Amino acid sequence: MVDKELSDQQKKDAVADFLRRCIEYADEAIAKKTQSGDDSEELAKWLAYRDYTDYALKEVESGELNHWFTQNS
Repeated sequence: MVDKELSDQQKKDAVADFLRRCIEYADEAIAKKTQSGDDSEELAKWLAYRDYTDYALKEVESGELNHWFTQNS
């Protein structure tokens, strides 16, 4: 078995892609809950999740969290 290590950039890209997908999913859930008139408390939770995830994505993209992705030698 070949051990393939991801580069720091590949790790960062994978996390950023995952966070973008989470935001898209949250946006869809928020739209559905808004249209159906769901409980405002439940909607508030989705909005908070979406905002937090967006903030995390911005931190990853800006390089603020680059130390999370460095190779351990």
